Amino acid sequence: MLLSDYAKSAPHSPGVYKFLSAEGAVLYVGKAKDLRSRLSSYFSGAATDRARQMLSQAKSIEVIVTDNEAEALILENSLIKEHFPKYNIQLKDNEKYTYILVTDEAFPRMLLVRRSRGGRIKMRGSVYGPFVSGSAYVLVSSTLRKLFKIRTCKVGQGKPCLQYHLGFCMGPCAGLVTPEEYGKQVEKLKEVLSGGKKLEQLLEELQSEMLSASKMRQFERAIELRNAIKSLSSLLEKQKMESRSEADEDYVSFAESGGNVLVQIFRQVGGVIKDRKRFSIPSAVSGSPLSEFLARFYEAERIPRKIYVEQPFEDMALVESFLSGKRGGPVSIAVPEKGDKKKLLELLRKNIMLEISKDSNPALIELQNALSLPRLPKTIECFDVSNLQSSNIVGAMSQFVNGFPKKSSYRRFKIRSIEQQNDFAAIWEIVFRRYSRLKAEGSSLPDLVVVDGGPGQLNAAISAISELGLSIPCVSLAKKEEEIYLPGKRVPIKLPKSSEALHVLQFARDEAHRFGVSYHRLLRRKKTSLKL
Repeated sequence: MLLSDYAKSAPHSPGVYKFLSAEGAVLYVGKAKDLRSRLSSYFSGAATDRARQMLSQAKSIEVIVTDNEAEALILENSLIKEHFPKYNIQLKDNEKYTYILVTDEAFPRMLLVRRSRGGRIKMRGSVYGPFVSGSAYVLVSSTLRKLFKIRTCKVGQGKPCLQYHLGFCMGPCAGLVTPEEYGKQVEKLKEVLSGGKKLEQLLEELQSEMLSASKMRQFERAIELRNAIKSLSSLLEKQKMESRSEADEDYVSFAESGGNVLVQIFRQVGGVIKDRKRFSIPSAVSGSPLSEFLARFYEAERIPRKIYVEQPFEDMALVESFLSGKRGGPVSIAVPEKGDKKKLLELLRKNIMLEISKDSNPALIELQNALSLPRLPKTIECFDVSNLQSSNIVGAMSQFVNGFPKKSSYRRFKIRSIEQQNDFAAIWEIVFRRYSRLKAEGSSLPDLVVVDGGPGQLNAAISAISELGLSIPCVSLAKKEEEIYLPGKRVPIKLPKSSEALHVLQFARDEAHRFGVSYHRLLRRKKTSLKL
Protein backbone atom coordinates (compact mmCIF):
# COMPACT_ATOMS: atom_id res chain seq x y z
CA MET A 1 0.00 0.00 0.00
CA LEU A 2 1.27 3.49 -0.87
CA LEU A 3 1.82 5.94 2.00
CA SER A 4 -0.76 8.28 0.46
CA ASP A 5 -3.31 5.43 0.61
CA TYR A 6 -2.67 5.07 4.35
CA ALA A 7 -3.41 8.79 4.68
CA LYS A 8 -6.67 8.53 2.69
CA SER A 9 -7.92 5.68 4.88
CA ALA A 10 -7.24 7.52 8.17
CA PRO A 11 -10.32 8.75 10.08
CA HIS A 12 -11.40 12.37 10.54
CA SER A 13 -10.66 12.06 14.27
CA PRO A 14 -8.10 13.41 16.75
CA GLY A 15 -5.21 11.08 17.50
CA VAL A 16 -1.57 10.16 17.07
CA TYR A 17 0.19 8.85 13.96
CA LYS A 18 3.52 7.04 13.51
CA PHE A 19 5.60 6.83 10.34
CA LEU A 20 7.34 3.44 10.30
CA SER A 21 10.35 2.19 8.32
CA ALA A 22 10.45 -1.10 6.41
CA GLU A 23 11.91 -2.73 9.54
CA GLY A 24 9.10 -1.33 11.74
CA ALA A 25 11.26 1.34 13.41
CA VAL A 26 9.38 4.50 14.42
CA LEU A 27 10.67 7.41 12.31
CA TYR A 28 8.28 10.11 13.44
CA VAL A 29 5.40 10.51 15.91
CA GLY A 30 2.88 13.30 15.45
CA LYS A 31 -0.51 14.36 16.75
CA ALA A 32 -3.47 15.77 14.88
CA LYS A 33 -6.90 17.22 15.50
CA ASP A 34 -7.96 15.55 12.24
CA LEU A 35 -5.76 12.57 11.35
CA ARG A 36 -6.80 12.30 7.70
CA SER A 37 -6.30 16.01 7.01
CA ARG A 38 -2.92 16.09 8.75
CA LEU A 39 -1.59 12.98 7.02
CA SER A 40 -2.88 14.13 3.64
CA SER A 41 -0.93 17.37 4.05
CA TYR A 42 2.32 15.38 3.81
CA PHE A 43 1.44 14.49 0.22
CA SER A 44 0.12 17.88 -0.92
CA GLY A 45 3.48 19.09 -2.26
CA ALA A 46 4.01 21.55 0.60
CA ALA A 47 6.12 19.22 2.76
CA THR A 48 9.44 20.56 4.12
CA ASP A 49 12.79 19.11 3.08
CA ARG A 50 13.05 17.28 6.40
CA ALA A 51 9.53 15.84 5.96
CA ARG A 52 10.36 14.67 2.43
CA GLN A 53 13.50 13.00 3.76
CA MET A 54 11.44 11.21 6.38
CA LEU A 55 8.82 10.18 3.80
CA SER A 56 11.52 8.66 1.59
CA GLN A 57 12.39 6.25 4.42
CA ALA A 58 8.83 5.50 5.60
CA LYS A 59 6.97 2.41 4.39
CA SER A 60 3.79 2.49 6.47
CA ILE A 61 1.72 4.64 8.81
CA GLU A 62 -0.01 3.60 12.03
CA VAL A 63 -2.69 5.70 13.76
CA ILE A 64 -4.12 5.66 17.29
CA VAL A 65 -7.46 7.46 17.73
CA THR A 66 -8.04 9.49 20.90
CA ASP A 67 -11.10 11.34 22.17
CA ASN A 68 -9.60 14.83 21.98
CA GLU A 69 -6.49 16.77 20.97
CA ALA A 70 -5.20 17.14 24.53
CA GLU A 71 -5.09 13.35 24.93
CA ALA A 72 -3.31 13.11 21.59
CA LEU A 73 -0.67 15.58 22.78
CA ILE A 74 -0.02 13.60 25.94
CA LEU A 75 0.13 10.26 24.10
CA GLU A 76 2.42 11.80 21.47
CA ASN A 77 4.83 12.89 24.19
CA SER A 78 4.79 9.43 25.82
CA LEU A 79 5.49 7.68 22.51
CA ILE A 80 8.37 10.02 21.70
CA LYS A 81 9.96 9.27 25.07
CA GLU A 82 9.46 5.56 24.43
CA HIS A 83 10.82 5.37 20.87
CA PHE A 84 13.05 8.48 20.45
CA PRO A 85 12.11 8.78 16.75
CA LYS A 86 14.81 10.10 14.44
CA TYR A 87 12.73 13.00 13.16
CA ASN A 88 11.27 14.24 16.47
CA ILE A 89 14.31 16.12 17.75
CA GLN A 90 12.33 19.16 18.89
CA LEU A 91 10.02 17.15 21.18
CA LYS A 92 12.47 15.04 23.20
CA ASP A 93 12.42 17.57 26.03
CA ASN A 94 10.99 15.88 29.12
CA GLU A 95 10.03 19.13 30.88
CA LYS A 96 6.93 19.77 28.73
CA TYR A 97 4.05 18.95 31.08
CA THR A 98 3.27 20.43 34.47
CA TYR A 99 1.28 18.90 37.33
CA ILE A 100 -0.21 20.18 40.57
CA LEU A 101 1.06 18.38 43.68
CA VAL A 102 -0.70 18.63 47.05
CA THR A 103 2.06 17.61 49.46
CA ASP A 104 1.87 15.08 52.28
CA GLU A 105 2.65 17.45 55.16
CA ALA A 106 0.96 18.52 58.38
CA PHE A 107 0.05 21.74 56.57
CA PRO A 108 0.10 20.70 52.87
CA ARG A 109 1.28 23.03 50.13
CA MET A 110 0.15 23.16 46.50
CA LEU A 111 3.15 23.02 44.16
CA LEU A 112 3.74 22.97 40.41
CA VAL A 113 5.94 19.98 39.55
CA ARG A 114 7.21 17.99 36.54
CA ARG A 115 7.94 14.31 36.06
CA SER A 116 11.52 13.06 35.98
CA ARG A 117 13.00 11.30 32.94
CA GLY A 118 11.82 8.04 34.46
CA GLY A 119 8.28 9.36 34.60
CA ARG A 120 8.30 9.86 38.39
CA ILE A 121 7.49 12.82 40.64
CA LYS A 122 10.04 13.02 43.44
CA MET A 123 7.96 14.60 46.22
CA ARG A 124 5.25 12.67 48.05
CA GLY A 125 1.65 13.76 47.75
CA SER A 126 -1.44 13.76 45.55
CA VAL A 127 -0.77 14.57 41.88
CA TYR A 128 -3.26 16.26 39.51
CA GLY A 129 -2.88 16.98 35.81
CA PRO A 130 -1.14 17.09 33.44
CA PHE A 131 -1.80 20.62 32.25
CA VAL A 132 -1.25 21.16 28.55
CA SER A 133 -2.69 24.59 27.77
CA GLY A 134 0.37 26.82 27.82
CA SER A 135 1.00 28.98 30.89
CA ALA A 136 -2.63 28.92 32.08
CA TYR A 137 -1.75 26.40 34.82
CA VAL A 138 -0.05 29.26 36.69
CA LEU A 139 -3.37 31.09 36.80
CA VAL A 140 -5.10 27.94 38.03
CA SER A 141 -2.54 27.48 40.77
CA SER A 142 -2.67 31.08 41.98
CA THR A 143 -6.48 31.16 41.78
CA LEU A 144 -6.87 28.00 43.83
CA ARG A 145 -4.30 29.12 46.41
CA LYS A 146 -6.32 32.29 47.02
CA LEU A 147 -9.68 30.51 47.09
CA PHE A 148 -8.63 27.80 49.54
CA LYS A 149 -6.01 29.85 51.44
CA ILE A 150 -3.20 27.32 50.97
CA ARG A 151 0.18 28.29 52.44
CA THR A 152 3.26 29.23 50.42
CA CYS A 153 5.63 30.10 53.27
CA LYS A 154 7.42 28.07 55.98
CA VAL A 155 5.54 26.82 59.06
CA GLY A 156 6.77 28.05 62.43
CA GLN A 157 8.27 31.40 61.50
CA GLY A 158 6.39 33.04 64.37
CA LYS A 159 4.55 35.88 62.68
CA PRO A 160 1.95 36.02 59.91
CA CYS A 161 3.25 36.47 56.38
CA LEU A 162 2.05 38.94 53.73
CA GLN A 163 -0.30 36.36 52.19
CA TYR A 164 -2.17 36.15 55.52
CA HIS A 165 -2.59 39.94 55.70
CA LEU A 166 -3.87 39.95 52.10
CA GLY A 167 -6.47 37.33 53.06
CA PHE A 168 -4.94 34.58 50.90
CA CYS A 169 -3.67 32.29 53.69
CA MET A 170 -5.01 30.89 56.99
CA GLY A 171 -1.79 31.64 58.86
CA PRO A 172 -0.28 28.22 59.69
CA CYS A 173 3.13 29.95 59.60
CA ALA A 174 2.20 31.72 62.87
CA GLY A 175 0.12 28.93 64.41
CA LEU A 176 -3.18 30.70 63.72
CA VAL A 177 -4.96 27.59 62.47
CA THR A 178 -5.04 23.96 63.63
CA PRO A 179 -4.01 21.07 61.34
CA GLU A 180 -7.62 19.83 61.44
CA GLU A 181 -9.10 23.16 60.28
CA TYR A 182 -6.46 23.53 57.60
CA GLY A 183 -6.97 19.91 56.52
CA LYS A 184 -10.65 20.58 55.77
CA GLN A 185 -9.66 23.26 53.28
CA VAL A 186 -7.10 20.92 51.71
CA GLU A 187 -9.76 18.21 51.26
CA LYS A 188 -12.03 20.72 49.51
CA LEU A 189 -9.14 21.65 47.23
CA LYS A 190 -8.50 17.97 46.38
CA GLU A 191 -12.17 17.46 45.55
CA VAL A 192 -12.10 20.38 43.12
CA LEU A 193 -8.86 19.17 41.52
CA SER A 194 -10.44 15.74 41.06
CA GLY A 195 -13.20 17.30 38.94
CA GLY A 196 -16.85 16.22 39.07
CA LYS A 197 -19.62 17.98 40.99
CA LYS A 198 -17.33 19.91 43.35
CA LEU A 199 -15.57 21.52 40.41
CA GLU A 200 -18.93 22.31 38.79
CA GLN A 201 -20.12 23.95 42.04
CA LEU A 202 -16.96 26.05 42.25
CA LEU A 203 -17.35 27.17 38.63
CA GLU A 204 -20.98 28.16 39.31
CA GLU A 205 -19.89 30.20 42.35
CA LEU A 206 -17.15 31.94 40.36
CA GLN A 207 -19.63 32.62 37.54
CA SER A 208 -22.06 34.23 40.01
CA GLU A 209 -19.28 36.29 41.58
CA MET A 210 -18.10 37.42 38.14
CA LEU A 211 -21.61 38.64 37.21
CA SER A 212 -21.91 40.49 40.53
CA ALA A 213 -18.53 42.16 40.02
CA SER A 214 -19.56 43.21 36.53
CA LYS A 215 -22.85 44.72 37.76
CA MET A 216 -20.93 46.67 40.42
CA ARG A 217 -18.57 47.90 37.65
CA GLN A 218 -15.58 46.11 39.24
CA PHE A 219 -14.32 45.19 35.80
CA GLU A 220 -10.77 44.20 36.77
CA ARG A 221 -12.15 41.68 39.27
CA ALA A 222 -14.66 40.42 36.71
CA ILE A 223 -11.89 39.85 34.14
CA GLU A 224 -9.79 38.03 36.73
CA LEU A 225 -12.71 35.74 37.57
CA ARG A 226 -13.51 35.17 33.88
CA ASN A 227 -9.93 34.07 33.25
CA ALA A 228 -10.03 31.81 36.31
CA ILE A 229 -13.26 30.15 35.09
CA LYS A 230 -11.81 29.63 31.62
CA SER A 231 -8.61 28.10 32.97
CA LEU A 232 -10.33 25.84 35.48
CA SER A 233 -12.79 24.63 32.84
CA SER A 234 -10.15 23.83 30.25
CA LEU A 235 -7.31 22.59 32.42
CA LEU A 236 -8.98 20.42 35.01
CA GLU A 237 -10.40 17.93 32.51
CA LYS A 238 -9.22 14.43 33.32
CA GLN A 239 -6.86 13.04 30.71
CA LYS A 240 -6.93 9.30 30.11
CA MET A 241 -3.45 9.13 28.61
CA GLU A 242 -1.78 9.80 31.97
CA SER A 243 -2.93 8.49 35.32
CA ARG A 244 -2.41 9.89 38.79
CA SER A 245 -1.47 6.34 39.74
CA GLU A 246 2.21 5.40 39.49
CA ALA A 247 1.27 1.74 38.92
CA ASP A 248 2.16 -0.44 35.94
CA GLU A 249 -1.10 -1.58 34.37
CA ASP A 250 -2.27 -3.09 31.08
CA TYR A 251 -5.59 -2.53 29.29
CA VAL A 252 -6.78 -5.28 26.92
CA SER A 253 -9.65 -5.15 24.43
CA PHE A 254 -10.60 -7.51 21.61
CA ALA A 255 -13.21 -8.02 18.89
CA GLU A 256 -13.90 -10.92 16.51
CA SER A 257 -13.99 -10.30 12.77
CA GLY A 258 -13.90 -12.70 9.81
CA GLY A 259 -12.76 -15.75 11.76
CA ASN A 260 -10.00 -13.81 13.54
CA VAL A 261 -9.75 -11.99 16.85
CA LEU A 262 -8.20 -8.52 16.88
CA VAL A 263 -6.56 -7.69 20.21
CA GLN A 264 -5.17 -4.32 21.26
CA ILE A 265 -3.28 -3.50 24.46
CA PHE A 266 -2.38 -0.20 26.10
CA ARG A 267 0.70 -0.66 28.33
CA GLN A 268 0.92 1.79 31.23
CA VAL A 269 4.31 2.19 32.92
CA GLY A 270 4.76 4.53 35.87
CA GLY A 271 1.30 5.99 35.31
CA VAL A 272 2.01 6.80 31.63
CA ILE A 273 0.59 5.03 28.57
CA LYS A 274 3.78 4.05 26.74
CA ASP A 275 2.48 2.30 23.63
CA ARG A 276 -0.24 0.25 21.99
CA LYS A 277 0.31 -3.32 20.87
CA ARG A 278 -1.89 -4.99 18.22
CA PHE A 279 -2.43 -8.66 17.40
CA SER A 280 -4.57 -10.72 15.07
CA ILE A 281 -5.13 -14.29 16.25
CA PRO A 282 -7.41 -17.13 15.07
CA SER A 283 -10.78 -17.38 16.81
CA ALA A 284 -10.78 -19.75 19.77
CA VAL A 285 -12.00 -23.28 19.13
CA SER A 286 -13.79 -23.12 22.48
CA GLY A 287 -13.99 -20.68 25.37
CA SER A 288 -12.68 -17.12 25.36
CA PRO A 289 -9.78 -16.18 23.07
CA LEU A 290 -8.37 -14.05 25.90
CA SER A 291 -7.55 -17.07 28.09
CA GLU A 292 -4.97 -18.54 25.74
CA PHE A 293 -3.81 -15.16 24.40
CA LEU A 294 -2.94 -13.63 27.78
CA ALA A 295 -1.01 -16.72 28.91
CA ARG A 296 1.05 -16.69 25.70
CA PHE A 297 1.51 -12.90 25.55
CA TYR A 298 2.97 -12.63 29.04
CA GLU A 299 5.42 -15.48 28.44
CA ALA A 300 7.82 -12.91 27.00
CA GLU A 301 6.43 -9.63 28.38
CA ARG A 302 6.54 -7.76 31.67
CA ILE A 303 3.61 -8.89 33.80
CA PRO A 304 1.87 -5.94 35.50
CA ARG A 305 0.16 -5.96 38.87
CA LYS A 306 -3.24 -5.23 37.27
CA ILE A 307 -4.78 -6.09 33.92
CA TYR A 308 -8.07 -4.48 32.90
CA VAL A 309 -10.50 -6.08 30.43
CA GLU A 310 -13.95 -5.10 29.16
CA GLN A 311 -15.86 -8.09 30.51
CA PRO A 312 -15.22 -11.28 32.50
CA PHE A 313 -14.06 -14.23 30.41
CA GLU A 314 -13.85 -17.99 30.80
CA ASP A 315 -11.00 -19.24 33.03
CA MET A 316 -10.24 -15.68 34.22
CA ALA A 317 -9.39 -16.89 37.74
CA LEU A 318 -7.15 -19.60 36.29
CA VAL A 319 -5.25 -17.05 34.16
CA GLU A 320 -4.87 -14.81 37.23
CA SER A 321 -3.35 -17.70 39.17
CA PHE A 322 -1.02 -18.63 36.29
CA LEU A 323 0.26 -15.05 35.84
CA SER A 324 0.65 -14.58 39.60
CA GLY A 325 2.93 -17.62 39.69
CA LYS A 326 5.04 -16.33 36.79
CA ARG A 327 5.28 -12.85 38.28
CA GLY A 328 6.10 -14.05 41.75
CA GLY A 329 3.39 -11.83 43.18
CA PRO A 330 -0.36 -11.22 42.93
CA VAL A 331 -1.88 -10.33 39.54
CA SER A 332 -5.43 -9.03 39.34
CA ILE A 333 -7.60 -9.12 36.19
CA ALA A 334 -10.49 -6.70 36.66
CA VAL A 335 -13.42 -5.17 34.77
CA PRO A 336 -13.69 -1.42 35.53
CA GLU A 337 -17.27 -0.19 35.79
CA LYS A 338 -16.60 3.55 35.43
CA GLY A 339 -13.93 6.23 35.38
CA ASP A 340 -10.79 6.69 33.30
CA LYS A 341 -9.92 2.99 33.26
CA LYS A 342 -13.21 2.14 31.58
CA LYS A 343 -12.73 5.04 29.15
CA LEU A 344 -9.30 3.70 28.17
CA LEU A 345 -10.86 0.36 27.27
CA GLU A 346 -13.57 2.13 25.28
CA LEU A 347 -10.84 4.02 23.43
CA LEU A 348 -9.10 0.75 22.59
CA ARG A 349 -12.35 -0.68 21.26
CA LYS A 350 -12.83 2.42 19.13
CA ASN A 351 -9.41 1.79 17.58
CA ILE A 352 -10.19 -1.89 16.98
CA MET A 353 -13.48 -1.02 15.29
CA LEU A 354 -11.66 1.52 13.16
CA GLU A 355 -9.20 -1.18 12.07
CA ILE A 356 -12.01 -3.59 11.23
CA SER A 357 -14.11 -1.02 9.43
CA LYS A 358 -11.32 0.44 7.28
CA ASP A 359 -13.24 3.13 5.30
CA SER A 360 -16.59 2.47 7.02
CA ASN A 361 -17.90 4.22 10.12
CA PRO A 362 -16.53 2.27 13.15
CA ALA A 363 -19.83 2.90 14.98
CA LEU A 364 -21.63 0.85 12.33
CA ILE A 365 -19.25 -2.07 12.83
CA GLU A 366 -20.01 -1.89 16.56
CA LEU A 367 -23.74 -1.74 15.79
CA GLN A 368 -23.53 -4.74 13.47
CA ASN A 369 -21.78 -6.79 16.16
CA ALA A 370 -24.07 -5.65 18.97
CA LEU A 371 -27.27 -6.48 17.04
CA SER A 372 -25.85 -9.53 15.17
CA LEU A 373 -26.87 -8.00 11.84
CA PRO A 374 -26.22 -9.95 8.61
CA ARG A 375 -24.50 -6.96 6.97
CA LEU A 376 -23.11 -3.55 7.84
CA PRO A 377 -26.05 -1.14 8.47
CA LYS A 378 -24.84 1.51 6.04
CA THR A 379 -28.43 2.69 5.44
CA ILE A 380 -30.66 3.05 8.52
CA GLU A 381 -34.26 4.26 8.42
CA CYS A 382 -35.98 5.28 11.67
CA PHE A 383 -39.73 5.81 12.21
CA ASP A 384 -41.59 7.87 14.82
CA VAL A 385 -45.23 8.83 15.42
CA SER A 386 -46.29 12.28 16.64
CA ASN A 387 -49.72 13.31 17.89
CA LEU A 388 -51.34 15.73 20.31
CA GLN A 389 -54.56 14.69 22.02
CA SER A 390 -55.38 12.35 19.13
CA SER A 391 -55.41 15.18 16.58
CA ASN A 392 -53.32 15.46 13.43
CA ILE A 393 -51.63 12.09 13.93
CA VAL A 394 -48.51 12.04 11.76
CA GLY A 395 -45.48 9.87 11.20
CA ALA A 396 -41.94 10.68 10.18
CA MET A 397 -38.89 8.82 8.92
CA SER A 398 -35.23 9.82 9.06
CA GLN A 399 -32.59 8.17 6.90
CA PHE A 400 -28.94 7.80 7.92
CA VAL A 401 -26.23 6.77 5.45
CA ASN A 402 -22.89 5.59 6.86
CA GLY A 403 -23.91 6.91 10.28
CA PHE A 404 -24.89 10.44 9.17
CA PRO A 405 -28.27 12.01 8.32
CA LYS A 406 -29.34 12.24 4.67
CA LYS A 407 -32.06 14.86 5.03
CA SER A 408 -33.09 14.78 1.38
CA SER A 409 -34.39 11.24 2.00
CA TYR A 410 -36.46 12.09 5.11
CA ARG A 411 -40.18 11.33 4.70
CA ARG A 412 -43.35 12.37 6.52
CA PHE A 413 -46.75 10.69 6.64
CA LYS A 414 -50.26 11.83 7.50
CA ILE A 415 -51.95 8.86 9.16
CA ARG A 416 -54.97 7.70 7.13
CA SER A 417 -56.12 4.42 8.72
CA ILE A 418 -56.97 5.66 12.23
CA GLU A 419 -58.48 8.76 13.81
CA GLN A 420 -57.81 7.97 17.47
CA GLN A 421 -54.40 7.63 19.10
CA ASN A 422 -52.96 4.17 18.45
CA ASP A 423 -49.16 4.16 18.16
CA PHE A 424 -49.00 0.51 17.11
CA ALA A 425 -51.43 0.95 14.24
CA ALA A 426 -49.74 4.19 13.20
CA ILE A 427 -46.30 2.54 13.10
CA TRP A 428 -47.75 -0.35 11.08
CA GLU A 429 -49.23 2.06 8.53
CA ILE A 430 -46.16 4.24 7.93
CA VAL A 431 -43.78 1.27 7.75
CA PHE A 432 -46.13 -0.54 5.33
CA ARG A 433 -46.55 2.54 3.14
CA ARG A 434 -42.83 3.21 3.00
CA TYR A 435 -41.74 -0.27 1.95
CA SER A 436 -44.70 -1.10 -0.26
CA ARG A 437 -43.65 1.93 -2.32
CA LEU A 438 -39.98 0.91 -2.40
CA LYS A 439 -41.00 -2.62 -3.38
CA ALA A 440 -43.23 -1.35 -6.20
CA GLU A 441 -40.45 0.93 -7.48
CA GLY A 442 -37.81 -1.76 -7.20
CA SER A 443 -35.74 0.60 -5.03
CA SER A 444 -33.04 -0.60 -2.65
CA LEU A 445 -34.10 -1.38 0.92
CA PRO A 446 -32.34 -0.17 4.06
CA ASP A 447 -29.93 -2.37 5.98
CA LEU A 448 -31.72 -1.67 9.28
CA VAL A 449 -35.13 -0.36 10.32
CA VAL A 450 -35.45 1.34 13.72
CA VAL A 451 -38.72 2.34 15.38
CA ASP A 452 -39.15 4.59 18.38
CA GLY A 453 -40.71 2.60 21.22
CA GLY A 454 -40.78 -0.80 22.87
CA PRO A 455 -41.83 -4.35 21.95
CA GLY A 456 -45.31 -3.27 20.79
CA GLN A 457 -44.01 -0.81 18.22
CA LEU A 458 -41.37 -3.33 17.10
CA ASN A 459 -43.97 -6.07 16.53
CA ALA A 460 -46.14 -3.65 14.54
CA ALA A 461 -43.23 -2.77 12.25
CA ILE A 462 -42.22 -6.42 11.78
CA SER A 463 -45.83 -7.30 10.95
CA ALA A 464 -45.94 -4.64 8.21
CA ILE A 465 -42.63 -5.76 6.71
CA SER A 466 -43.65 -9.43 6.81
CA GLU A 467 -47.00 -8.73 5.10
CA LEU A 468 -45.05 -7.26 2.19
CA GLY A 469 -42.96 -10.42 1.96
CA LEU A 470 -39.78 -8.51 2.72
CA SER A 471 -36.91 -9.37 5.04
CA ILE A 472 -35.32 -6.30 6.66
CA PRO A 473 -33.59 -6.36 10.09
CA CYS A 474 -35.72 -4.34 12.50
CA VAL A 475 -35.25 -3.15 16.10
CA SER A 476 -36.89 -0.63 18.42
CA LEU A 477 -35.27 1.91 20.75
CA ALA A 478 -37.16 2.75 23.95
CA LYS A 479 -36.53 6.31 25.16
CA LYS A 480 -36.65 5.99 28.95
CA GLU A 481 -33.80 3.52 29.47
CA GLU A 482 -32.45 3.61 25.89
CA GLU A 483 -33.03 -0.15 25.61
CA ILE A 484 -32.86 -1.88 22.22
CA TYR A 485 -35.53 -4.54 21.57
CA LEU A 486 -34.81 -7.29 19.04
CA PRO A 487 -37.32 -9.64 17.38
CA GLY A 488 -37.95 -12.85 19.33
CA LYS A 489 -35.97 -11.73 22.41
CA ARG A 490 -37.65 -10.82 25.68
CA VAL A 491 -34.63 -9.17 27.26
CA PRO A 492 -33.54 -5.95 25.53
CA ILE A 493 -29.93 -4.97 24.82
CA LYS A 494 -28.57 -1.99 26.74
CA LEU A 495 -25.42 -0.50 25.22
CA PRO A 496 -23.10 1.72 27.31
CA LYS A 497 -23.99 5.41 27.27
CA SER A 498 -20.62 6.11 25.67
CA SER A 499 -21.26 3.62 22.82
CA GLU A 500 -20.90 5.20 19.38
CA ALA A 501 -23.35 2.60 18.04
CA LEU A 502 -25.97 3.79 20.54
CA HIS A 503 -25.27 7.40 19.59
CA VAL A 504 -26.09 6.64 15.94
CA LEU A 505 -29.45 5.07 16.92
CA GLN A 506 -30.26 7.96 19.25
CA PHE A 507 -29.41 10.52 16.60
CA ALA A 508 -31.60 8.76 14.03
CA ARG A 509 -34.47 8.47 16.55
CA ASP A 510 -34.17 12.14 17.59
CA GLU A 511 -34.10 13.29 13.96
CA ALA A 512 -37.26 11.30 13.15
CA HIS A 513 -38.95 12.79 16.21
CA ARG A 514 -37.86 16.34 15.32
CA PHE A 515 -39.06 15.94 11.72
CA GLY A 516 -42.40 14.55 12.87
CA VAL A 517 -42.99 17.31 15.43
CA SER A 518 -42.25 20.01 12.82
CA TYR A 519 -44.80 18.42 10.45
CA HIS A 520 -47.36 18.18 13.28
CA ARG A 521 -46.91 21.90 14.05
CA LEU A 522 -47.30 22.77 10.37
CA LEU A 523 -50.65 20.95 10.17
CA ARG A 524 -51.87 22.64 13.37
CA ARG A 525 -50.97 26.07 12.01
CA LYS A 526 -52.83 25.35 8.77
CA LYS A 527 -55.88 24.13 10.69
CA THR A 528 -55.87 27.24 12.89
CA SER A 529 -55.56 29.61 9.89
CA LEU A 530 -58.53 27.94 8.17
CA LYS A 531 -60.71 28.50 11.25
CA LEU A 532 -59.77 32.17 11.28
